[in-house]
Order: sequence, then structure tokens, then C-alpha cells
Amino acid sequence: MADTAKQSMDEQKAELFERMPIPRAVMKMAVPTVLSSLVMVIYNLADTYFVGMLNDPIENAAVTLAAPVLLAFNAVINLFGVGGSSLMSRYLGKKEYEAVRKSSAASFYCALFLSVLFSLAAGIFHAQLLGILGTTEDTVAATWEYLRWTTICGAVPAIMNVVLANLVRSEGASLHASIGTMSGCILNIILDPIFILPFGFGMGAAGAGLATFLSNCVACTYFLILIWIRRKKTCVCIDPRRFSFDREILGGICAVGIPAAIQNLLNVTSMTVLNNFTSSYGSNAVAAMGITQKINMIPMYISMGISQGIMPLVGYNYASGNRDRMKKTVTFTAKIGVSFVVLMTIVYYIGAEILIRLFMKNEEVIAYGKHFLRGMCLGITFLNVDFLAVGVFQACGMGTKSLVFAILRKVVLEIPALFILNHFWPLYGLAYAQTCAEVILAIAAVILLGRIFRENKAAS
Repeated sequence: MADTAKQSMDEQKAELFERMPIPRAVMKMAVPTVLSSLVMVIYNLADTYFVGMLNDPIENAAVTLAAPVLLAFNAVINLFGVGGSSLMSRYLGKKEYEAVRKSSAASFYCALFLSVLFSLAAGIFHAQLLGILGTTEDTVAATWEYLRWTTICGAVPAIMNVVLANLVRSEGASLHASIGTMSGCILNIILDPIFILPFGFGMGAAGAGLATFLSNCVACTYFLILIWIRRKKTCVCIDPRRFSFDREILGGICAVGIPAAIQNLLNVTSMTVLNNFTSSYGSNAVAAMGITQKINMIPMYISMGISQGIMPLVGYNYASGNRDRMKKTVTFTAKIGVSFVVLMTIVYYIGAEILIRLFMKNEEVIAYGKHFLRGMCLGITFLNVDFLAVGVFQACGMGTKSLVFAILRKVVLEIPALFILNHFWPLYGLAYAQTCAEVILAIAAVILLGRIFRENKAAS
């Protein structure tokens, strides 16, 4: 019986990971992930759009100032979602299915524990947290109301639904992973105007937080039901009996997950520094920066979706020794991704003012925002290359390389650039810090990927 099940599992995975033409395999894995990312962007934009309809910079600034806390969720998601899914894909490549189940159980229960801890810590230390975020007397109340729903109540469903999506995607079920994520995002878009705007409950930023909390609960429920229905034909397992403190499994998760989590925490640090600099110029500047960041999420999330979508393909073929297929997967993906984001850069630069005006009619906010967007959009092509390189490092278990990239991006390049550019070009220079960092990192990414491919060719 066990041998028959194993042969069936081998056949299911071999078709996608080993035999399917590369363009088709990439599209099968990446397209649902990119669509999910786009829906997630729309749901992020929905908060900004509907709060912006109130034409109140304070309410909009509250969503912007709270953003680093929600971004910090990704530290837990990356630790156990990215780390766990990378390990699962590599075990699948080696056809070690029991280890895949143990890896998924370990990722699930560790993420659950840390998300509960995150929620409790945010509630206990909320006063200190609001100070760190750069809130002022005007923005502190609205920011707290938004955080109460999204973090105190919402950390667990927000983290767990994305961790579960990563685990489901690791064995090739990219469509199911995307449906789960999109279901929550679509519900959020529907609920936003009901909770935020005066014709509904009129809760402002707090309503955006409540809508986010409820939608994440729905997405989390979807994944739990999916895993239960597919329990006899999936390696994704959340049975507590499979969980153990196995050194090899936890070490394998952390080898990729810890660098990914550190990378995210550095992103949070960078965003907090950016928001603190911007807040000194007033709530209109903060609102403009927040709108710009949300618009810039579209190409960023597309790049991230492409990178995450192909990770199972890269990890499986790396572990199984099919390095030529791995290289062709990465190079095909790079051509598609870079072509698309170059086009988006042109659209953003030309239409910056129009795009900002969609979210708020305040002329001062629009004036700030169009300059911010033109500065930030110049870096998205290079960001695409950087995300792809980090995705390859994570898929192959090269956590050290992804950690080096994270430190270079934020500590060595972007955060110092914020200080320098703001000094020589107050406020507007802040928008160019990320671009400066990504250009240098893109050059390093191309060099490192070329070296990996040459080493793999020599090894095979």
C-alpha cells in the first residue's frame, strides 16, 4: 500500500517538475501566484483608496504609519512559510515524503505559536510601538484603532493564511494556494467601503482594519478545509502528531527562514526610518508617501509573485540534480519578468500625477506624490532581478546568500541613502533611496546567479 501511494505521488510530481515544457511549467506555477499577488495589491490599495475617499490626511496617514507592523508579519511568514516550503520542495525532489509531512507540521505549529506571541506583545507594548512608528498627537488615535484590528486581533489569521498558502504551493498546488489568498483579498475589497465610508459604518481607518481581520479569517478557514479534504493525497500535513523538534527539519527550515525573516525585519526598519523622516514634513507628506508606496506595490508584488511561484520548480530540480532544467527555468522567468516591469516603469513615470490623483484630491498630497512615485518607480526593474535572485537562493537552501543580500539592501545601501539623500535633497530625495540600492544589488545578483549556474554545470 505504501509503495503504491509513493509511486502515485512520484508520478504526480514528475509530470510538473520534470517533464512539462519549461514555459508551460513556469506559467502553471507563476501565473496563479502573480494573480494572487495582484489581488493582494488591489486589496492593499483598497484600504488606501477608500480611506482616501474620506479626504482626511490623518486617517490616510494612520494606515501608512501602521504599515511597518503589518510588514513585520512577513518575518514570521518568511521564517516558516518560505523556510518550510523551500525545505518541502527539496525533500520532494529527493522523494522523501515523510520528511515533507514533518516539515509542513513543524512550519505550521511554529508559525502559529509566534503569531500568537506577536499579537500579545503588540497589545502589551502598544504605547511604545506607536511611538516607534512615528505617530504624532494628531495621528496616534487613528493609528491605534487600525492596529487594534489588524494586529491585536488579526495577527494570527493574517500570518497563518499566507504560511498555509506557501506550504500548499510547495508541492505544485499553486492554483489552490492562490484561490485561498484571493478569497480573503476579494472579501476585504467588498467589506472596505461598508466599514470605512459614511454610508456604511463610517469607521474610517478602524473600518479598514476590521475588514482586513475578517477577510484573513476567511482565507485561513479556506486553507484548513482544503488540507482536510485533500488529506489522503497531499504531503501538506498539520497533524500535531507529525510535529517534533527534529534537529534536521527545524535546522533546514531555519537555514532559509531566518535569513528571509531578517530580510523582512530590515524592510520594516527601513520603512520605519522612511516614515519618521517623512512625518517631520507633515501629515500631507506622510499621506502622499503612503499612497506612493501602495501604488509601487503593484510591480513589487508581481515581481515577488513570479519569484515565489517558481521556487518549488527551482528547489525540486536543484535537489533532484536536474541543474540544466533549473537554469532554463530561471532564465525564462527573468526575460518575462524584466520585460513586464520595464513597461510598468514607463507608465508610472509618465502617469505619476494621474495615478496619485485617483486616491486623493488634495493638491498638496498630489504634488508630493507625483515626485515620490517618479523616484521610486525607477528602481522596480532592478528590484525584479533582485527578487528573482533571492528566490533562487531560498529555493536552493542558500540562506547565507539571501541574508547577505538583505544586509546589503537595507543596512549598507538603502538606510544610509535615506539619511544622505534627505540631507542634500530634503524630502524628495527619500524617494530615490530604494532605486540607488536596487541598481547595485541587481549587478551583484547577475554576477552571483551566473556563478551558481557555472558551478552547477561543472557539478553535473
